[in-house]
Amino acid sequence: MMKWGVIGCGVIGRRRGEALPNGSKIVACYDVNESSAQSYAKDFEAKAYSSLEEFFSKGAPEVVIISTVNSALAPCVQACVNHGVACIVEKPAARSLSELKTIKNSRNVPVKVGFNHRFHPAFKDLLDLIRASADADPVMYIRGRYGNGARVGFDREWRANVEIAGGGELLDQGVHLIDLALQICPALEVSSALCKTQYWDMPVDDNSWALMSAPTGESFSMQVSSTEWKNEFQFDVYTRKTKYVWSGLGRSYGPEKLTIYRMKPEMGPPDVEELNYDGADLSWLKENENFEQAIISKDKAWGSLEDAAACLKRVEDIYQKSFQLQGKPADHPKWWQG
Repeated sequence: MMKWGVIGCGVIGRRRGEALPNGSKIVACYDVNESSAQSYAKDFEAKAYSSLEEFFSKGAPEVVIISTVNSALAPCVQACVNHGVACIVEKPAARSLSELKTIKNSRNVPVKVGFNHRFHPAFKDLLDLIRASADADPVMYIRGRYGNGARVGFDREWRANVEIAGGGELLDQGVHLIDLALQICPALEVSSALCKTQYWDMPVDDNSWALMSAPTGESFSMQVSSTEWKNEFQFDVYTRKTKYVWSGLGRSYGPEKLTIYRMKPEMGPPDVEELNYDGADLSWLKENENFEQAIISKDKAWGSLEDAAACLKRVEDIYQKSFQLQGKPADHPKWWQG
């Protein structure tokens, strides 16, 4: 059993708090909104603290979940490191690459970045299949789509405030797609991009497209959108002989499944295999288990600050390429000036 604490008692803080490894428990919580912390403490039978200093000194957590708005992520990681407490921080871990680099961890306190999509069973099976046939059936290209239907007032929430969020849909859902693609092709770099604010009255992007390529020949195309109207997730990997389609994440994104299309030597219609993953979304639990086990074994968890840096570099390259491509700054999300 490990004692966990939570900084940021909103939706993600609750989702991760509900998915602790067997025997572990939330013992302390903190939120700038004191009523949120009190409600969280009541529901999780924990104690709410009115300051971060008390949270660390009196709550004494062994592991901390950081699930705040983006502007507070890096400062909270630094606070955990300063107190010698391991932490898992939600992606993107900072508003920018430069902000991420301000985190100093000379004591090597365990820090994990929350990339829960890596822990979906469809992605695990997808990775296993690709790696098992890498020599005989190499990857050619990857294609990803991720979008949400948003909601009334979306453009007045914190994600629409660049000072708090650091970016728009690209920094929110786009980071997940970029991270997944980099797990398959780590050498991908941005070739071209387009970011737009097409619907919502906000300074950050509500739609972004990007094209990446690797020196070894692989490519990756992606779109993320907050005008999807019906939530959607799809991640496709094409090899020389096989097409893998991961669709759905559960909940409002639809059932999670991996469809495998295997080409025949004579081509024509492929053989089709469908793997379905029914039941609850266990990615949060699997990721928390991964981190707790890494702490116990003094090993490295899957999802590091270096991984976050790789994603943030691509995010900034996408914004810059879009700014250069569109020519007129008015066509680009208003906050980005290169």
